Amino acid sequence: MENMIKIEHIVGKWLDRDMIGKTEFYLVGGTVRDILSGEKPKDIDITCRNAKEIALEISKKKNAAFVPLEKKPDEPCYRVVDRNDISSFIDISEMRGKTIEEDLSKRDFTINSGAIEVSSGKIIDPFQSEKDLKEKIIRMTYSKCFSDDPLRILRAFRFSSVFELKIENSTLKHLTSSIHLLPNVSPERIMSEIYLILATTRSNSAFREMDKLGILDIIFPEIVPMKKRGQDGFHHLDVWEHSLFTMENTEGILNNLSVFFGAYGDMVSKIIDTKKRQLLKLSALLHDIGKPSTKAFDSNKDKITFYGHDKEGAKIFLNIARRLKLSRADTEFIFKMIAEHINALNLAVRRVKKLSKLKWFRKMNDNSIAVLILSIADVMSSQGKNSASEIRDGLILSLKKIIFDYFDWIKAKISAPNLITGDDIIKLGIEQGPEIGRIIRKIREAQDRGEIKKHEEAVYLAEQIIKHYNENN
Repeated sequence: MENMIKIEHIVGKWLDRDMIGKTEFYLVGGTVRDILSGEKPKDIDITCRNAKEIALEISKKKNAAFVPLEKKPDEPCYRVVDRNDISSFIDISEMRGKTIEEDLSKRDFTINSGAIEVSSGKIIDPFQSEKDLKEKIIRMTYSKCFSDDPLRILRAFRFSSVFELKIENSTLKHLTSSIHLLPNVSPERIMSEIYLILATTRSNSAFREMDKLGILDIIFPEIVPMKKRGQDGFHHLDVWEHSLFTMENTEGILNNLSVFFGAYGDMVSKIIDTKKRQLLKLSALLHDIGKPSTKAFDSNKDKITFYGHDKEGAKIFLNIARRLKLSRADTEFIFKMIAEHINALNLAVRRVKKLSKLKWFRKMNDNSIAVLILSIADVMSSQGKNSASEIRDGLILSLKKIIFDYFDWIKAKISAPNLITGDDIIKLGIEQGPEIGRIIRKIREAQDRGEIKKHEEAVYLAEQIIKHYNENN
């Protein structure tokens, strides 16, 4: 009876008693996994016969949207979405096989192979999903689990990361023997799982485990030259291990923003949303991908150098982004993180003029916070003989102070509108063209230095700039 109450509460919005009487409906997948774990289901997944017809009928009855999905290969699935609340929906898939037990036998892992009959509330658990959930084990449901769909290799690590589960030995062996099949999976599906892993608070552990099995070498072959590639005296690890450590420290910061940044933690959190956290962790993993191709030895300074590895790494990343079909927005974000991580660090290690600092922040805007966090994690992960703890601590404090400055005054400064417009300059006799942009930039610099504060002052300065230009040309 308890299960029935839960089920009515879960499906009542979509399935009335007349509908339930038309066919056999079963809650499946993550919905059942959540219920068996004692949690409120995040989504509603149902399987039944004639799924398309049922989904269409529900959408008409509820005046909801009908959306065909491709959640998995060769598994018809349809989503019915509340038009007034797109976060409210139900997924209805076609039941595979003659019985629900046969359907469950085709699912990936035992933790996902339970079902609950909607009409009676009866739990159907032929593969002991509840037991494996309690024992925190990921176990394949059948031996061809990974060869049928190699994406399940990544799903295993995602579930391991999300629910803190251990992959059972036999499952791990089958998983390992199928890794060579990963290139057969579309890049879109691979990146979807990668992002889901990155969305967890323990993604670094999952990435380290995948790395041990050679999975990351297949997805990101560009990382192979980073392995066992020595660095300078500021690093105690090779390029790749340092990158993994940087990802770990990035994740540690993101998991504890209020601890790390104190009163500024909430402000940082608003800027670094869930998506940017995923991308920032991936940026940390790839931030030094340009080092192998730029490694050199400076005999004058008697040290290894990687001059320009930030810009070279950004170029290499573009090849990765194209191959894995990343969105333009995701590509631009990670490109900036890799290309700018040295510039961000230079704000702390060099005396950068206020004007130059403002110019960089204007170019980066809120993304500056993400790349500064990456630089902090980078410093934390550089523990070679030339990097004493007091040096690292000093750099970290300086980088944190720059973040605090951004919220205290830099953001307001760079967000202030220009005191003059292009139309104003045209009125002074300058024709449309690049010269207008150059004049505006010079006036903006004067504005940033605090030399001018009013529109009239900006117009006067523009007149002087134009006069000087005419006298010298």
